[in-house]
Amino acid sequence: MTSSAPKTSGWAASELRTRFVPKSRIRTGLVSMSPWLDFVLLLIFFLFAESRIVLQPGIVVELPTASFTEGVAPGMVATVAALNSPDGSTEMVFFDDVAYRVDDADRMRALEVAFEEYRRASSDTSLTLYADKRIAHGTVSELVRMARSAGLDRVNWGMRAIDE
Repeated sequence: MTSSAPKTSGWAASELRTRFVPKSRIRTGLVSMSPWLDFVLLLIFFLFAESRIVLQPGIVVELPTASFTEGVAPGMVATVAALNSPDGSTEMVFFDDVAYRVDDADRMRALEVAFEEYRRASSDTSLTLYADKRIAHGTVSELVRMARSAGLDRVNWGMRAIDE
């Protein structure tokens, strides 16, 4: 006679696997996509902000302030900056993507020739001069003289407007 006796090995690993059914599965639906969605959003943010993160080469020019807001559209632009160097402060003029040292007479003659060439190539007869606060008055006067001798009618002074 065969009786059906209960099994004593009901907790075997193979039987548990088939018997256990979780009521909620965490890895289904949108929850499993959230790490990838975060990654994609961060990637889009960094690609969008990349142009603001990259450092651009250049110099800092501290323009003097003025209480007026009138102005003209700049055509020909020269920037004069005082740069700190190991042997002291050096004044540099930046015009048409070329740097000219103020204390070098040959470079200043080359700047005057560049003013004349730009004047011949362009119909603009005015120069906008952006000079740092630390620039000597004699340097600015010399640049105005060079611009006038190159045939420019007007020399405008670039300033940073202050809000009143």
